[in-house]
Amino acid sequence: MTDTTESVDTGPASSPQRERIIDIALQLMSDQGASNTSMRQLAKACGVNVAALYYYFPSKADILRSVIEERRYELRLTEIPAASLDLPPADRLVVFFDLMWQGALEEESVWRLLLVESIRRNADAVAVGAELVAALTRHLVEWLEASFPDVALDAETVANVMIGQLLGLFVETQFCPVAERDAMAADRARRLAALVLD
Repeated sequence: MTDTTESVDTGPASSPQRERIIDIALQLMSDQGASNTSMRQLAKACGVNVAALYYYFPSKADILRSVIEERRYELRLTEIPAASLDLPPADRLVVFFDLMWQGALEEESVWRLLLVESIRRNADAVAVGAELVAALTRHLVEWLEASFPDVALDAETVANVMIGQLLGLFVETQFCPVAERDAMAADRARRLAALVLD
């Protein structure tokens, strides 16, 4: 009998097949929920047998966690540039809120999955969501401190308000035409700037 432990430990982590499984799992789970997505259904959608899924992921919970975690949000947050100090403070905040909003829309499937599964009290979604919000808050506080040296503001409070507005807007826009979402976000950003900078 051949020992394949080493290949199992090192092979799956960066496999194109693994990436494909994660992408398809994201589509299925965001459309119908993690609890309604079976390993057999996922295997069929991926064109592999169920054993192949277990080669990469020991359980469906591991797939869900990987789908969310491997979007590398924290790394992207560290790459967000400070706002131009040439802009008035309100415009700086509006520009940054729009940047956050566009980023959320690019990953809409992940956010939808994370929110729905957290509402269902899926332990993995709740844990990953809490980690994501904590990371977002931490980086947003750093960004606010760097981008508003000329304004006296409580960066942590403003960060919490911005995150609340972003998540609320994301939920609210699920009930309106797609074409109206950016206008709603722009309006929300202006109102937010007036609230926290006046």
